[in-house]
Amino acid sequence: AKGFGRKDVVDHLLQTGANVHARDDGGLIPLHNACSFGHSEVVSLLLCQGADPNARDNWNYTPLHEAAIKGKIDVCIVLLQHGADPNIRNTDGKSALDLAEPSAKAVLTGEYKKDELLEAARSGNEEKLMALLTPLNVNCHASDGRKSTPLHLAAGYNRVRIVQLLLQHGADVHAKDKGGLVPLHNACSYGHYEVTELLLKHGACVNAMDLWQFTPLHEAASKNRVEVCSLLLSHGADPTLLNCHSKSSVDMAPTPELKERLMYEFKGHSLLQAAREADMAKAKKTLALEIINFKHPHTHETALHCAVASPHPKRKQVTELLLRKGANVNEKNKDFHTAERAHNDIMEVLQKHGAKVRCCDCEMSCPRTKVQQHYAQS
Repeated sequence: AKGFGRKDVVDHLLQTGANVHARDDGGLIPLHNACSFGHSEVVSLLLCQGADPNARDNWNYTPLHEAAIKGKIDVCIVLLQHGADPNIRNTDGKSALDLAEPSAKAVLTGEYKKDELLEAARSGNEEKLMALLTPLNVNCHASDGRKSTPLHLAAGYNRVRIVQLLLQHGADVHAKDKGGLVPLHNACSYGHYEVTELLLKHGACVNAMDLWQFTPLHEAASKNRVEVCSLLLSHGADPTLLNCHSKSSVDMAPTPELKERLMYEFKGHSLLQAAREADMAKAKKTLALEIINFKHPHTHETALHCAVASPHPKRKQVTELLLRKGANVNEKNKDFHTAERAHNDIMEVLQKHGAKVRCCDCEMSCPRTKVQQHYAQS
């Protein structure tokens, strides 16, 4: 049934308990047969039912060997999409690429319909993209122009869904185009907030530099992408880094308001980080009256929130410093919590400044917590 492409029969057999792993005398499983004859729908069905895309027969031929030798392009793509390994060698030491018919070689080198794949990423054509995308072409570069990858194009054209799909399928957030730009440069240059957020969540380097030492923040600031600038700063972007013209992001900001905002938020995030790390020296260096109650734009945490929850040993000293400098114990984060969950060693410090605190050091074993629980149960 597999060899003759009878999908309906195959489906019926599978529903009645047919074994997708069953082997014939030559060690072939049904998937080998379907691939050899190019029945892509049957191949997809078998793979979805658990067939091993890297199963080997008695001569170490895989289903991909079978499809490549016969030039079954669609089947090669389906196999690669389901984890087929193109590097497996048969008993003669030959890989699927070594034996591939010319039309199938392009699939196994990532060159098959590359321009169509790139255009699908640029235009947001999800159906076309997913029909062509494999691990071998997800990071392909255009042959001309800026030599962009699919992710560069999707990021630059704000194709959020395409960016998500590419990232799920292994797109490289660090890939560089002809000018050394990473996809994050593209997203920030055009002010695409959601794409920028996705790239950062997947590990994009916030301070990546192109060939002219421009960072994503240079791109966003120079084009007055205010919200994207704030997002970058919240992930550690440094507005003082200089490009090849000795210009910082602050220098390139087109308005006094943005210049001021960049430095204010940079200092604020630096203080939050110092508090998280309970780094006394860094906290003293970055602390200033105007940022003592700076709030993270997403979590709304202040430096005091960060310090009292820090696992580092100098958290008490940093907390005392912040309180002396005017940190507000009543500031609330996005969950409407003040800096109330404190480690044992700084509970007293907070209480002296009027805070109502809860112990977060082993709450179940804390004597105070046990007493509270006892009376609550009485």
